[in-house]
Amino acid sequence: MGAHTPGGSGLIGRERERDLVSAFLAGLSDGGRILHLSGVPGIGKTAVVRFAVDAAARQEVPVLSTSWVPDERGLRYAALHGLLRPRLPRLRQLPPEERSLLESAFAGYAAEPEPEHLARSALRLLALAPGPVLVCVDDFDRLDAASRDTIGHMARLCGQTQVSLVVAERAAPAAWLPADALTTVLTPLPAAEARELVHRSRPSAAHAEAELVLAVAQGNPLALTELSLGGNGLRDAAGFGMLPATPRLADAYAEDLRALSAAGHGVLLTAALSTSAVVQEILDAGACLPGGTQAARAGLAEIAERGLVGVRDHHIRFPEPLIRTAVLHAASAARRMAVHAALGQSVTDPAHAAWHTAQCVTGADEELAKRLESLAEGPWPGAGLLRSLAALECAARLSADPERRAGRLLRAAELACHHGLVEQARQHARSIDPDELGDLGNAMLLWLHDLVPGNLPVGRERIAQLCSAARAVAAAHPVLAQKLLHAAAGRCWWQQAGATDRDLVVRTLKELRTPPWRTRDIAVLALTDPLSISHLPLRTSEPPDPDQRLLLGQAAHLTGDFTQAAVFLQEAEAAARADGRHGRLPHILAARALGEIWRGAEWRTAEAMAAEGRMIATGLEHRNFAVRAIGAQGVLAALQGRHDRALQCAAEIEEASLHLGQGQHLSLATLTRVLTASGTGRYAEAYAQLRASFTELLTPYSFEQFWGLAFLVEAALPAGEADDARAVVEQIDHRTRTGRSPLLERILGYAGAVLAPDEEAENRYRAALGEGSEQWPLLYAMTQFSHGMWLRRRRRVLESRAPLITAESVFRSLGAIPRAELAAAELRAAGLADTTESGNTAAQVLSPQQLTIARLAAQGLTNRAIAERLQLSPRTVASHLYQIFPKLDVTSRAQLAEKLDPR
Repeated sequence: MGAHTPGGSGLIGRERERDLVSAFLAGLSDGGRILHLSGVPGIGKTAVVRFAVDAAARQEVPVLSTSWVPDERGLRYAALHGLLRPRLPRLRQLPPEERSLLESAFAGYAAEPEPEHLARSALRLLALAPGPVLVCVDDFDRLDAASRDTIGHMARLCGQTQVSLVVAERAAPAAWLPADALTTVLTPLPAAEARELVHRSRPSAAHAEAELVLAVAQGNPLALTELSLGGNGLRDAAGFGMLPATPRLADAYAEDLRALSAAGHGVLLTAALSTSAVVQEILDAGACLPGGTQAARAGLAEIAERGLVGVRDHHIRFPEPLIRTAVLHAASAARRMAVHAALGQSVTDPAHAAWHTAQCVTGADEELAKRLESLAEGPWPGAGLLRSLAALECAARLSADPERRAGRLLRAAELACHHGLVEQARQHARSIDPDELGDLGNAMLLWLHDLVPGNLPVGRERIAQLCSAARAVAAAHPVLAQKLLHAAAGRCWWQQAGATDRDLVVRTLKELRTPPWRTRDIAVLALTDPLSISHLPLRTSEPPDPDQRLLLGQAAHLTGDFTQAAVFLQEAEAAARADGRHGRLPHILAARALGEIWRGAEWRTAEAMAAEGRMIATGLEHRNFAVRAIGAQGVLAALQGRHDRALQCAAEIEEASLHLGQGQHLSLATLTRVLTASGTGRYAEAYAQLRASFTELLTPYSFEQFWGLAFLVEAALPAGEADDARAVVEQIDHRTRTGRSPLLERILGYAGAVLAPDEEAENRYRAALGEGSEQWPLLYAMTQFSHGMWLRRRRRVLESRAPLITAESVFRSLGAIPRAELAAAELRAAGLADTTESGNTAAQVLSPQQLTIARLAAQGLTNRAIAERLQLSPRTVASHLYQIFPKLDVTSRAQLAEKLDPR
């Protein structure tokens, strides 16, 4: 297996090899040539050979191929016969002496021909057809010796013919190759190409499992397509951070193992199983096996000489780590247990020795279980998670006490869930027996049901159950009680629970905990009563803990403090990626994407976060966070003027909300539809939709209302709802005076300026655009645009240009094209020429305001929509269009669109 995808869909990556093959094939007509490919098992040699075969076939070059077949092991000339079989019917066309050489080789006569003479006869047979011929030989180093010798001589002699060879083997280029042969050593696939291969070969694999495969496979294409977690447990390979080999992967190394002596096999299995790389510890374990110390030392020398292991500084290393899993696959369970028992005696590290001993123990052993637990400590870079999970599984199996067994299974389920291994988390959860544990077992399962994604939705009655469970276990298990309360608060937020449920959670928190609040307590309050903590400083311990970063990032996000949230969430994301906690990423990325809509200087970062968050969340069945990411995508699409895409996102959110039974998502769907309506000039519709979400002001979920407040105010003036909008702003201003996030402070400043009477507006705009306003680019541009419009409508045309220029520039940098076009239209109305209008007849004959109206009409906006956007009356718009049509010699809006070719 190489870097081809299943089904022959093509070679992934390998640009250097593609170019080499193409150059090689281009010179076939100049005479026989050699291309030699080498590399470790599974690295993709076969895939490149197939690529050469396909490319030659497209050039109509005849191709003959041969490769190693296990069943033909020891059969002389088997590979050569397979290569020449298609041409054997033409054997009689050869001179008698050459024909006799080939016949005697394939008939198995005692007198064998000289390899060089046989090679000449084979080349003559291949050259009977006119034109170049390509011979492809895979697994050259594993062919029978007679075929190998003959093909080697063919390679040296082919320069005098029209026969060219592509030869693939594990060994590096050897002395038998001609000096002019093209050679290349295949290396592991780069990360991006390795990830693509995993995705194509297993498109349904969860993100976390794919990342584990990438870490273990280290770019080896065969391993990338074969390795998986499977459903039979982690098994022995997890002890050294590997996934179990499949039969196909094991077969790639089978020939390397077949020729070993019994002593070599024994030491290789011991080294492969050992969690220690110390030579003496491996030899000590080998001495406990048949043959004793002398056999162990001889076996180590043998496998080192064959290159299966390297020995340096008294440590053993595997040049090809995948061979370890192949060795385990080939050994029987009884033999592996015997080696584990020996390693349990020889390995000096207590935790590692416990791992080996545990593989042989069938009964309970609490002391052994405790030693195993220490292996589960983080961090968990790469595939280290496998060892931790396997250690906890073993520790649970060895636990006699039901509570300790359940605690270890709970820890394993949490670890698997945080790393995105959802199915493994479910398996551990199913192993917890609540009947053995009473309240504790019930509490554990309630917590895991909320923690593990993809479980069936439950109603709001679960909030009371979680609070009751927290009370029941708080005395003996305070950490679990905190987690249960956090889960209850999360349900309040997702399901937009009423005051009764929220009060129950807060009341339970205050019964069980006392100020000063700890990190998880703050997160509980942020989910149930965010305004109550908006004044609290959010700090982590020293050194900061990744869990604290995430919880405080969540709290800052929920209170609308996106600046502080960005700091905590960025740190949490870096820690999650470093530790492989992929299950955390959907939460982090969705929140960061929404925050970047306000904070970002351009939205490519927010789009990338939303896309990755959605992809990972979908793969891990984190439906809530997948919908949040879709919400971010919808808001961005609406702001960018991609209205069809925005409406599609809104529909997806609404459908998911109905399926999940959780109303929290609908606020993002509403905001997406509102921005689509205002982006197409339908301000009255936008205002009406958004105003409905302010019917009940300042619920615990008000931070999303605060986002909408900016757009409510934006739509208020053109919709004729200024007085109503002022009432909304006044209520929010009054209710949030005890504590506001920086963004809410800025939004209220913007709202105050836009809705202010003329005598106050100037000062209000000056305050809204004061120091620090640029930190919120979208809101800053909206404020500058509104200020410019206000100035122009008061005939302060020259003064209006600077804020309008700034607004257009920032909107374009963000990607908010509809708003940028509005700013450009205002600039034209302010008399600032657009350099793109040179030579434009419409720009020459229409006034700036007429040109703006003509553009909007050409885009399909109705007179009412144009009037709302430009804050004119529909009658004024109609009057302008009455003058525009004859000036441009058009009689319909369709003709107007053709005339203007609007951007």
